[in-house]
Amino acid sequence: MINEQDNHVAPDLDYEVGPRRPPKHSQFKKGVSGNPKGRPKGSVNLRTAVSRRLRENATVTRNGRQEKMPKAELIALQIVDAAAKGDLKAATFVARLDDEAAAAVAQASSEEAFKTPDKENLRFIRKRLDGLIGEGE
Repeated sequence: MINEQDNHVAPDLDYEVGPRRPPKHSQFKKGVSGNPKGRPKGSVNLRTAVSRRLRENATVTRNGRQEKMPKAELIALQIVDAAAKGDLKAATFVARLDDEAAAAVAQASSEEAFKTPDKENLRFIRKRLDGLIGEGE
């Protein structure tokens, strides 16, 4: 309740202020941001901006013909071509990328391999389940 004489909020008689129960006037308001000058909607970080740009298409001339390809593919093509021409830094970079990609594929395939549980463990689990099902009936 607002007292019109001094513009103060009168305490609610049915609401008790205490630990974890702040006064009503200082509680968060619905629909009002706690950080109104915070990050604007639609803003992106550097990683997202670079990722978007790498997916954009670029028109390049190869062997006298124009081709469209993603910029990431164009960069990869240029790095591999530089490595093939003898650029040692590019060759080291390409070799490291290839090794990392091969390791990631090997790790993913080993994680996907399903190992059949031991038959003795399966028998034990079945006995336990039979016992539980039998007790519930």
